[in-house]
Amino acid sequence: MTLSLGNDIIIFFVGALHLIVGFVLLLSFRSNKYVNIFLIFIILSGAIRSFYAGFRSDITDTYTGLDFSWIRFLLILTVPSAYLYLKTLIDPKLKISRNLFIHLLFPVLWSVLVVVQTSYGFISETNWVSVRRFFILGYVIFYLLRTAFMVKEFYSNPDEDLKKDKYFKNIRNWVFTFFVFTSLLNLRALIHFVFSLEDSGGLFENLSSVFKLVFVFFILFKILTSPEVLFGESKLKRMFDEDSNDLSESESFVENKILKINTNLYLKDKPIEDYFTGKKLECLLILLENNEFIGVNSLNHVFESEYKASSPTVKKRRETNLNEIRLLLSFRLNVPKDSVFIESREEIDKRIKLIKINPDLIWIKATTNLKA
Repeated sequence: MTLSLGNDIIIFFVGALHLIVGFVLLLSFRSNKYVNIFLIFIILSGAIRSFYAGFRSDITDTYTGLDFSWIRFLLILTVPSAYLYLKTLIDPKLKISRNLFIHLLFPVLWSVLVVVQTSYGFISETNWVSVRRFFILGYVIFYLLRTAFMVKEFYSNPDEDLKKDKYFKNIRNWVFTFFVFTSLLNLRALIHFVFSLEDSGGLFENLSSVFKLVFVFFILFKILTSPEVLFGESKLKRMFDEDSNDLSESESFVENKILKINTNLYLKDKPIEDYFTGKKLECLLILLENNEFIGVNSLNHVFESEYKASSPTVKKRRETNLNEIRLLLSFRLNVPKDSVFIESREEIDKRIKLIKINPDLIWIKATTNLKA
């Protein structure tokens, strides 16, 4: 495949993006639980491969060349690296040790075999193509399946311990995104390799290259637009605190309060949307917008579906969601569940039940310096 000037510019841009992301991740390497040596390697090897492709006018043999190549070696190494990154991310207690690096043994042994084959040719070229295709195909599929089962187990059986449950909630979206797009990248590379798209050229080769750029760009874009992944939560909190210099150290993110700053709502040190979604979030926002009592029946519209659910069904949904809000706020704010809501009755009509969030749990701070 001969690259045009336009393709060169795009590839150089992606390579530069890799370097920028890698550099920022390195700055938070020690304090960022989303980052370890495997992710750094994947990002930096992506930069090397992009610049390699950009500086060469012809990259036809990137996948199909039969001799040893450092670029092909990096490609093979990224397959177990993606698996090891997710493995160490999913299990925070797992230390990066020599036992993990045994997964890198096959790429090293395979590369030695390629060097020997290139030097001595003890297998005929026709047979070597078949052997090479068989081993690479099996190797990639093995790690794709192993990673898929690991991620499935992660989502199916989260640890019940509350601290680990919090960790699970923090990383689950990133685990899913990283797994899906690295799997798509590996499958694309596998198809490109098995069907020798570099040799055939044409539409399918161009589509394969476009898919690669899209998948890579999406992963980098996701990292760049996810501050918790890019900087790490501890560093992000420090940056947030520095930006909020009008708040005293003792006031910053009161542990047992819902923090209300202008129109922004925070629970602990995160936006309230990180803890509540869907109907529960909509219901909670209504309660937080009203400092006075409101009738519980005024919340019914939140739980009515487009199919006009019956009144008992709506009431049951409402009470279930209010109870879940009560339990979660009780846990997150470390207060008794009975103190989350204050309930009363309408003076004129005692049948009407009133409710509001306990004002003692809300801390209002008006400031224009805090960035949402």
